[in-house]
Amino acid sequence: MITIDLTGKVALVIGGSRGIGAGIVKTFADAGAAVAFTHTGNPAYAAQLGALLDEQRADGHLVTAFACDAQNSKETQNVVDQVLKLYGKIDILVANVGKNIARSVEATTDEDWIQSVDINLSSTFYAVRAVIRPMLDAGGGRIFLIGSSAAFDGGGGSLDYAAMKAALAGMMRYLMKNYSSKKILTNVIHPCVIETDLLKVRYSDSEKKKQLISQVPVGRLGTPDDIGRLAAFLASDFGDFICGQEILVDGGRTFFRPAGT
Repeated sequence: MITIDLTGKVALVIGGSRGIGAGIVKTFADAGAAVAFTHTGNPAYAAQLGALLDEQRADGHLVTAFACDAQNSKETQNVVDQVLKLYGKIDILVANVGKNIARSVEATTDEDWIQSVDINLSSTFYAVRAVIRPMLDAGGGRIFLIGSSAAFDGGGGSLDYAAMKAALAGMMRYLMKNYSSKKILTNVIHPCVIETDLLKVRYSDSEKKKQLISQVPVGRLGTPDDIGRLAAFLASDFGDFICGQEILVDGGRTFFRPAGT
C-alpha cells in the first residue's frame, strides 16, 4: 500500500490556525511531520486555536503554535529561529498568510493597497527569506506559496488581492531558477471555492451557496483538507520531480464552468 509519509520532516505553516492553513497543519501531522504554525494571537479565534491544538495533541501529533505578526519581518525571523532551536531544521515552509477585502478599484485607497502588499506579499517574502539559509544548510527543502484562482481569472473581489496572488508566481519562478538545483523545490498552490469561514460568510444564503456549487464541475465545494492533501503529496518523496508549478485546486471551476453559470 502506498502512503504519504512525512515522518522525520519538520514543517512550518505561516498562518495555520484556521481554514486552509489548519487543513494543511492537520494533514502534515497525520502524515507524521512535526508541525509548527503561526497565528495572529487574536482573542476572537482563541477557541479555534485551542481546539486545533487539543485535537492534534490528543492524536499524539507533535504540533506547536507561535503568535506572530506575519507582516513584521523580525517576528517571522524570531519564529523561524525558535522552530530551528526546537526541532533543529525546517524541511517544509507553507506561506499561507493572506487577506481579501472585496472593493472596487476606485474605492481602494493608497493605504488599502499598501496593507494588501504587506499582508499578501511581504509576509510571504519574509517567511521565504527566513528559511532559505537553514534549508540550504540542510541540503534542501520544499516551499509552498498559497495563491488564489484570482491570479488567473481576476476574481476574489479586489484588484489588489488578484495582483498580489499573481505576484507569487514571479516569486516562485525566481526561487525555482536559483534554488531548485540546490534541492529547494517551490510550487504555488492556487485554491478556489474552498469552504472556509470567509466563504461561509460570503455565501451564508443557501441559494447563493447552491448557485456557487453549480459553477463547480465536480459538483461540490473544496475543503481545507483538499489543499492539505496536495501539499502533503508535494512535500513527500512523490513530489521530488515537481517544482516551478502553479496548481489550481478548484474542482475545475476557474476554466471549466458549466454552461450557463
